[in-house]
Amino acid sequence: MKVISKLPELMQTQELDQKTLASKTGLSPTTVGKLYRGHFDRIDNHTITTLCKYFGLRSISGLIEIEWEEDDIEGVQV
Repeated sequence: MKVISKLPELMQTQELDQKTLASKTGLSPTTVGKLYRGHFDRIDNHTITTLCKYFGLRSISGLIEIEWEEDDIEGVQV
């Protein structure tokens, strides 16, 4: 499984750099940078809600995407 951040695309549509986004949202530059580069193990609720509100997203799917590998879903019943 791979979790992909859509933050770079969201920032590009509004011509934002990481420093500006951090300043406008109150998130730390480190948090924004990790999400931007996809170097994160988890995202806390505050970060998700802050970014979703800022970008006008009604769902977390606008912020992250999950790519499943065949091994990840083998044997899982839906």
